[in-house]
Amino acid sequence: MAGPKTSAHRSPLLWLFVSLKGRISRGVYWLAYGVLLCVNAVLVGQLIGGTEASFSRLADAVAPFVILATLYANIAVAVKRLHDMGYSGFLAVALFVPFVNFAFTIWVGLVPGTGGPNSYGDVVDRPPA
Repeated sequence: MAGPKTSAHRSPLLWLFVSLKGRISRGVYWLAYGVLLCVNAVLVGQLIGGTEASFSRLADAVAPFVILATLYANIAVAVKRLHDMGYSGFLAVALFVPFVNFAFTIWVGLVPGTGGPNSYGDVVDRPPA
């Protein structure tokens, strides 16, 4: 008999890339950002390669969905990083402002988080209970 899922049964990767709750450290932020960057780089490489690329037809079909998914995941990761710094996740709208988004990404990745619990969670790098 299966009961309700506890935090031990939740996927940490799903939480990292989908949830808007919790906190993540700078290291996890840069790793997640790197994964999203690689996913987009592979997709763009297939799109630029045209018919000579290995999976160009597949890339053409899934590109809009992958771009939207990675955009949302980038927002979710930034929100959790902002939470670790003690800021509202609403500041993640800076990702949509040209040139500001680059500075925002660097700022969020370099500024240390608050030590100990804050209003967005007790523990860093773990899904909230």
